[in-house]
Amino acid sequence: MTISAGLIDGFERRRLPGAGVEIDLLVGGSGPPLLLLHGYPQTRMMWKAVAPLLAGRFTLVMPDLRGYGRSDKPADDPNHDNYSKRVMATDQIAVMAALGFSSFFVAGHDRGGRVAYRLALDHPQTVKRLALLDILPTGDMWANADAASAMTYYHWYLLAQPAPIPERLIGADPRYYCTTMLQRLAGAGFAFDPECIEDYLSCFADPASLHATCEDYRAGWGPDRRHDEADRGIRTIAVPTLLLWSAINSITRSGPLDAWRRWAPDLRGHGLDCGHFIGDEDPAGVARALTDFFDERPL
Repeated sequence: MTISAGLIDGFERRRLPGAGVEIDLLVGGSGPPLLLLHGYPQTRMMWKAVAPLLAGRFTLVMPDLRGYGRSDKPADDPNHDNYSKRVMATDQIAVMAALGFSSFFVAGHDRGGRVAYRLALDHPQTVKRLALLDILPTGDMWANADAASAMTYYHWYLLAQPAPIPERLIGADPRYYCTTMLQRLAGAGFAFDPECIEDYLSCFADPASLHATCEDYRAGWGPDRRHDEADRGIRTIAVPTLLLWSAINSITRSGPLDAWRRWAPDLRGHGLDCGHFIGDEDPAGVARALTDFFDERPL
């Protein structure tokens, strides 16, 4: 199976040590460091159209999360801790340290957003500012589960099932599953960049990646949920936080600012007129919002 190099013009590919794994990433640009974390079922290529708009203001670091893309896919463990967001966050601490950055800005979409807010909770001295793209807290997602969320976010329940149930079902036609997932949550009529969609599909179809991404969601039901509940009402995100969300996605019915304000007292944000994949669908809007938040100079 051939997986692309996952390159974005103007950025250098590196492979650096994480927490017991190697993380494959792109780095480039100029200015204060900004770590950009992708979501499911994507790769760092979700930032293809956003990154050039930010590179003049920030040094961008865009990894494939462990289990995704070209990064290592460690073996699972009975408690799914290898794919907990706490452990995945330590990958990013190690990567940024290897690049010489002891503190930095972070923006994360979807699963990357869950890594990002765990990073901010566990390592407050490291994260200077935090941006979260179209997510609610993991603990809240599970606590508020109902019939409507089960229909919209069915993959949460499917992927968290014990191995090899989802791996066997999705593995029968992974490209169809991935394409359907992307189309289902994107805005009506949106067409993904052909290079990006092929990268998402080819990486996702790798059986090792398919299993690892299921482990990511099993960790969401297991250690991630427990970590959130242990912190609820006790720890909060200490840095200024930006929330961006899809104005046409069902997450807006859950009052995203109200939900996050319990976790991030210094919070601001707004919706974007697109579907869930806001980096792909509205790169200019995302770049403008991130620049305004991380840098006082407007685009």
